[in-house]
Parts: sequence; C-alpha cells; structure tokens
Amino acid sequence: MRTLYCLCLSFLLLQPVWAQPLALLPYPKQLKLHQGEFVFTNQFKVQLPAGQPELKTAVKRFIQQSAITTHLDFTAHSEAQLLIRLDLAKTTTAKQTEAYQLKISSKQIQLSARHATGIKHGLHSLQQLIRRQSDKTVLPALHIEDEPRFSWRGLLLDPARRFLPLTDIKRQLDLMAAVKLNVLHLHLTDDQGWRFESKVFPKLQQVGGKDGYYTQDELRELVLYAKERGIRVVPEIDVPGHTTALGLAYPELMTAPAPTAAEIHWGVHPAVLDPSNDQVYVFLQQLLSEVAEVFPDPYLHIGGDEVLPDRWQQNPEVQAFMQQQKLTDVGALQAYFNRRVELIVKSLGKTMIGWDEVLDDELPDSVVVQSWRGTESLFQAAEKGHAAILSTGFYLDQPQSAAFHYRNDPLPDAVLAPEPKQIKSWSGWNFQFERKRGSPVTGTLYLLQFISGSERAFIQFPDKMLIEAQAVKVNSGQTNFQFDSWMGPVKAQLQLTNTVQGKFVVGNAPYQLTGKALAKSEQRSLPFNFGRTLSTQAQQQILGGEIALWGELITPELIDIRLWPNGFAVAERLWSAKSRDDEQDFYQRMELVQLWAQDFIGLKSRQQQIQGFKQLVPSSHLADLLTLAETLEPAHYYHRLHEKSVAGLYHQQAPLNQLVDFLPAEHKTMRQFEQDLVLWLQQKKPEQLRQLHDKLRHWQLAAQRLVKAPEITASPLFQQIEDLCQAGLDLSTSIDAQQPLSLAKLQKIELQLDKAEAIQQEMIIALHRAITTLLQATAAVHY
Repeated sequence: MRTLYCLCLSFLLLQPVWAQPLALLPYPKQLKLHQGEFVFTNQFKVQLPAGQPELKTAVKRFIQQSAITTHLDFTAHSEAQLLIRLDLAKTTTAKQTEAYQLKISSKQIQLSARHATGIKHGLHSLQQLIRRQSDKTVLPALHIEDEPRFSWRGLLLDPARRFLPLTDIKRQLDLMAAVKLNVLHLHLTDDQGWRFESKVFPKLQQVGGKDGYYTQDELRELVLYAKERGIRVVPEIDVPGHTTALGLAYPELMTAPAPTAAEIHWGVHPAVLDPSNDQVYVFLQQLLSEVAEVFPDPYLHIGGDEVLPDRWQQNPEVQAFMQQQKLTDVGALQAYFNRRVELIVKSLGKTMIGWDEVLDDELPDSVVVQSWRGTESLFQAAEKGHAAILSTGFYLDQPQSAAFHYRNDPLPDAVLAPEPKQIKSWSGWNFQFERKRGSPVTGTLYLLQFISGSERAFIQFPDKMLIEAQAVKVNSGQTNFQFDSWMGPVKAQLQLTNTVQGKFVVGNAPYQLTGKALAKSEQRSLPFNFGRTLSTQAQQQILGGEIALWGELITPELIDIRLWPNGFAVAERLWSAKSRDDEQDFYQRMELVQLWAQDFIGLKSRQQQIQGFKQLVPSSHLADLLTLAETLEPAHYYHRLHEKSVAGLYHQQAPLNQLVDFLPAEHKTMRQFEQDLVLWLQQKKPEQLRQLHDKLRHWQLAAQRLVKAPEITASPLFQQIEDLCQAGLDLSTSIDAQQPLSLAKLQKIELQLDKAEAIQQEMIIALHRAITTLLQATAAVHY
C-alpha cells in the first residue's frame, strides 16, 4: 500500500516547483511554495527548546510514523536540520495555542509556535508533506502560517452502546491528531451500558459493564496518550435520562418504577432519575467527583438529552415536589435538575456541557450547549450568551457523502431576501412524507417567480431555519432542486399543481411526497421570514463542531469504515478557512491523505472491509465482491436504522456482519465514473466512451461470476447490477450511434432503475444514478 501512495504522489516530483494544492488536510491558512526541496539524510539533527520533553517524544513519533531511516540527534547545536522554537512569553488565545509557523528550505526546517500543541500540529503537517523517491526522501521548500478557524474540533465515540477496546480508541486518537482534531468526547454511559469504573458505586460497572468497562487507571492512561497528541478528553455521564443501566444498579435513585431488566433495544427509553430525591444529588456529587479526578479537562458533559417525561408526570411524589417548588411543567423540572447538577459540576472546578435540551432562559451563561437538533438551537444558545458546539450535520454514524459534511458550516451564510420589486409572483405548497420509524416529516415549499424569468425555491420545516434550494429548474411541469437539511442532502423531483407529487431523495434513498397547494399570489409581500443572522458577539460564542459516531451500527471491526475518510471532511471544515470550499479539490486531497493514513498512521478502513468480505465469500470471489462494492452504498441518513426497526432488528444483538456493514458511505470509483460520464456526454470523445464501457464490463463480469456462485446469498442484487451494466452499455451505444432504443427496451430499463433506486438489504445500488443520467440523455437526444 505504501508503494501505491508513493506512486500516486510521484507526479509531484517531476516539476521544479511542487504542484498545488499540496496533499495537506486540513489545508493551512496561508501557504507559499518556493523553489527547491529539503532532503533527509542518514542523520537528522534536532534543536529543541529547553524543558520540553514532550516535544522530544513528538519528534520521535514523527520520524517513526513517517518511516524515515535516519539517526536522531537531539544535541543542541546551530547546525540543526529541524529547529523548533517556542515563544511561551506571549499571551495566547485558544486559537493561538494551536497556531504554528513552518519554514522549509533546502538546508533547514524551522517550526515555531507559542505552545507545544502548535508544534505538534506543525509536525503533523510535515508528515503529510513528505514524499519518497527511489533514492531519497524529501520535503518541498515552503512557508506556512497556520491556525484553526474554530477552537473546538471534536469527535464523540459511544462505547456505552457497544464497548470499544482501548486499542481501537487509541488508533482513532492517532488519526484525529493527524488531521488536527483536538477533542475526544467519550459517551461513557447510556441505557445499554456503563463504562466508567466507580470505586464509590461499584455496582454501576458490575451491572452495566458486564461486556466491558474502563478502569480509572486505564482512562488516566488514555488521557495521557491523548495529551501527548494535542487532544483533550471530555467525559460524558448522561443524566437524567438514558439511565437504564444506572437504574438497574441503584433503583432507589430512579423515578418509580425503576427498570428491572437490561436494555438491549435502541431508541429512547422511560428510565429517568428522580429530581425530587436529594440522594440523587448526593450520588452525583460523589460520582462526578470521581469522574473529575480522572479527567483533568475543564469541561464535563452531563448529557441532558431525550428525557421522556412520562414517569415524572405519573409519579405522585414527583408531582407533589413540582407543586412545592412551583415548577409549572416537566420542562421546568428538568431545568431545576440541570441547575443543581451545574452547581455540582462548578464545585468541582469544571464547566458543564449539555445537549441542546438543557437550554432554557435561566440556564447559567457558563454552561456550554451542544447542538444535535439543528443550527436553530446553536444560534439560540449563542444569542443567549452560551458557548455552543455544532454536531448536526456531523453525524458520521449516518452515512452521507463527504461533500455534505464539508458543506456543513457552523456559521452558515444567511439566506438573502430578494428585492420585492423584482418578484413577479409566488406559490406555496404544504408537503409531507412518511418514514418507517418516527413521525412524518412535514414542511412548506415556496417557489418565487421573478420578473427576469428566474426562480428561487425555499423550504420551511417546522421549528427549522429557512432553507434556500439550489439548482432550481422548472420545465414542462417538472420542478427539480436540491438542498442540504438535517437529514442530509436532498434532491427534489416534483410535479406541482394543486397537489404535490414526486419524491425527495434523502441522502441516496427516495421518499414519496404528498401535499397540496397552499396559496398563489402576485403580491410582492412574502408569507415567510428569511433566516436570522448572528451578531458578531454571538458568532464568537460558536466554539466549533464535533463529529458524532453513535454506537448502534459501530463495532471495533467496523469503526474505521464508518469514521474515515468522512471524518477528514469535518476536520478541514473546522480548521480551514470558510472560503476553502472546492469539493473536487477536497476529494482529490482526501483520497491521497486516506492512502497516507493507511500507510503511516494505522487507518484500517480498507483492511476492515477486506476482513468483512472474507466472511461473506470464498477467497476465490473476494476480488469480485470488492469490485461490485464500488457500485453499492449503505442507505444514507437513518434509513438503515429505520429498516432494522421494521424488521425487528433495532437492538444490540442484531448482527453487524452483512454486506452493507462493510461498505463505505460512498466509493471514489463510482464518484469518478459519474463525473466521467457527464464529461463524455458533453464532449463525446471515443476514448472517454471506451473507458466507460471498460468499467461497465468490468462490473458486469464480476456480477456474472458472483451470480453463478451457489454459496453467495446476495445473488439477486448482483443480477440487478449485471442488468444495469448492460443497460448502461446499450444506452451509451445508442447515444453514440444516434440510434434510439426501442420503446419496450427503454421501459424495461426504467423498471430496472425503479427497483435499483429502492433500499434493498439496507443498501442502494449507486450505479442506478449514472444509468438514470444516460436514460435522461437518451430522451434528450432521440425524443
């Protein structure tokens, strides 16, 4: 694999000045290339600032991970090839703590910063810059000035639902450090498990950690491991809900009735602590004191999300307590609980973090709010003076394209209102679509027609900020557009009359819409408000964002497939300038950095996929399955969990060893094929068509071999892929020869595409998108 990575980058060495953009991720704030290069020799002299042993360790790790064959010499001298400087006298902000400057010439590497963390970030940039030739290892001559855009760039791991061994967590820390993520958020407790060793309340891990928990010494060692890599560790003890495991150990702390059996099902459950019981706060004081002693970070997360109020409402003691305290509803009761917990956290010298349900008008300003329900709560928290963190749009347990996460900015551009005098008319429709789990999604679509003849479309979901659609096309009764939502990217294909017909493709799977016209008006006043913008002061309250990798679909054998490379997209969005938004450029760098991480940092996404596929097919068919995996995707958004819910598999014991479990969210080969197809339709070059046909035949032959293998159970799916490949060959040949296919054949292809678009075995045949493009092009050419 290292050979492949070096070959991919060898073209850079053919030019006197290295090609831009360099394969750096996240990309630096400022970078200027110069002529020349630095060449590593068999001795590497390093000059370090005095009294910084952790930097010596960091340099050793840099050399070791980079697989550079050299002798390290840390003796202080003026001839150092790596000169590291720390300016500790300067006052630093959180961002300045992570800033660094890197200068590389043919003679020396100079790395300077105000804090050791900045030096570590600079070393990771150096690692990504290293290139290997047959006879030497080199770095480009350049000058980098770099600092993060946001100070909080986190990753939540969820060992509470499914236990994760420390070796797997440490590997994620190595990968986080490589792309400058700086906060590991450990979700240590939930309904399904308790992973923190309490010496005061040992029944917690004895009952809730039977399948694994972390001792306090193990967690201290993990904190140190993270600190050496410039990463903080923030613990989460989720209260008052998500507490079934806690309630099994100490039922006297729960609002009656307490849970009596271990919870294996996913979702939201009724177990909840009793806010009227003073012993609950005594318990939390002692427990959180233990947590605070193990985790030195200044922040402590108390959860606070998804509290079902039923048991509070039905319990006479709790109701009497609410009357005594003059708490008007269960929202006020949770606010009371939160304030008492905040006092405990504050007494421990910590700052409390909670999910956005903790937000209320009387929440102390010091509490940090983490938004999982949308940018709306992020903005609301910031406007009320709270520091805030965005997780909406960064849920990597929900498969999505990396581009979607890359576009998801904690400070999105405001939706601009049009000039009223430019509006000719507007129309509105209410719509809804059913999901297999949860309530229907409802919303309103507004279509504005302008005097110029153009259109703009806006979507309003309840309690959400207004969304402006992109790529709006209205033609012959068909309205198409696309937009990003909390569910993922959405592509709309609608027929709008007095009713709404058509579909939203959410992620990669379709929902059928129904609805009816709301209004039509030629007045210039609009029936909706445009999105609010944050004041400069409120913008300063946005600390950054955090990846969430919830554990329902995560095991140690799958974690790298689910987390990377899409985690790279979040890392760059939170570090690099907002103006760096070229998705094609990002994908090119992401693919190179993924290969680099596999070779030198320990990324196992490809290895985990191969190991998983070996469980599904004999070795003689492994290459064929790897080939066909290029045409498949897991159903995006929460489609997979919805499918499991319908099938009775929405629980901890459902196996995660099916074909879908070992698929990445998207495949670079399919993405490239779709781009090549669009290019051929524009240019019609014979060589382009030959390459498209070669790829279709390659997939088709692999599908044919798998269909014929009696021991492989997914053969109906593979038969569909074989048929789609043939459809692609027929359609492209028809377009090229300018000879239309028969109506019967076109109708047959349409039926094949309808089937391929639907979720099957929690998967989508991604190839259907390219074949649909060909079918549409055929209609445009011939009919």
